[in-house]
Amino acid sequence: MKGRVIVIDMPEDRPSQAALIVDGRLEDLLIDPPRGDTTPKPGEIFWAKVDRVTQGGAFVKLTPEHQGFLRETKGVKQGEGVLVQTTSYAEPGKAIPATTRLLYKGRYVIHTPSAPGTNVSRQIKDPEERERLERSISDWLPGQELGREPALTRYRNMHRVGGYIVRSAAKAAAAQDIHNDLQKVLARRSEREGLTRSTAPGTVPGSSLALEDALRDWDWDSQTTILASNSCQPFLHSDHPELAPRHEDCPFENFGIWDEIERLTSALADLPSGGWMALEATRAMVTVDVNTGDGFGTGDAMTANIEAARELPRQLRLRGLGGQIIIDFAPLKKQHRNKIEEELKRAFRKDPIDTTLAGWTPLGNFELQRKRERRPLSELL
Repeated sequence: MKGRVIVIDMPEDRPSQAALIVDGRLEDLLIDPPRGDTTPKPGEIFWAKVDRVTQGGAFVKLTPEHQGFLRETKGVKQGEGVLVQTTSYAEPGKAIPATTRLLYKGRYVIHTPSAPGTNVSRQIKDPEERERLERSISDWLPGQELGREPALTRYRNMHRVGGYIVRSAAKAAAAQDIHNDLQKVLARRSEREGLTRSTAPGTVPGSSLALEDALRDWDWDSQTTILASNSCQPFLHSDHPELAPRHEDCPFENFGIWDEIERLTSALADLPSGGWMALEATRAMVTVDVNTGDGFGTGDAMTANIEAARELPRQLRLRGLGGQIIIDFAPLKKQHRNKIEEELKRAFRKDPIDTTLAGWTPLGNFELQRKRERRPLSELL
């Protein structure tokens, strides 16, 4: 199927799941953790208790089972409660990274309570469009659809004091759609802050489902095909009444997505020229080994390396791999390294997960650091 397709499912016997398919190829995949799994997800908000403050940060109790780590310690005192948001998954046995600089994500805007001002995504280049989007934020005032006094005064204070990041999805969006999104993020903030002052640490209600994350973070418009299981209808009807998806009983099975997921459980990923790369996660890092297959020439190695550089962000994204990553490319001369590095930069520029390209190691491998924004697919399955 040509174009963009979003497939979402909320099966009764499994966690919710969503897949993004572009021109017939699986480009992104979101699967909620197994039911009963209490591991905090990035973006979750907690009313945490400060365990101890150190020179490099503060350890906080997120839940009775999970500990977080704050790098910001200004105003943080041992034994007190603090509202925090988890930023990524942690390595096994380590505290979960968290921050007091909360973000409330919408489809078009991200609300930043501790960072005033409006910043428009750099992906929106047109000066007139950037100015229009800034005006759509500054000219808007929370109305009575959010509530009456004193609630309305609280919303207006949040809007005036806090700030916003306008996302790339807002490009060409109608002002009313942006204003509706502003209402949602302020209402979410009010809900979270109104439910925090309990004596025990714990999560604040309102964690996102995979399908909610998909419809908020993936680009889609009127040309996008949306397939949803029948069980999704109540959620979509209440949270996304603007959508008119096509409903099926088992969209993941009918679209062959589970077959693709099955291939992702193997360490090997095929490359178009006949080569392959192996992606293996250890406790310390993720290793990537690029091989030419049956080709042994210099051109074969260069082709396989370029294909691997272009394919790597997709494979890491679908497999949910992050942290320190070491790539052992097929043998190449030093004068060819710049070409491979440029391909990596170009490929990761389009990837939504923060990745830092550290460069070549003394042994000739390439090193990068990727945010642990997702659980490994192997754990979710």
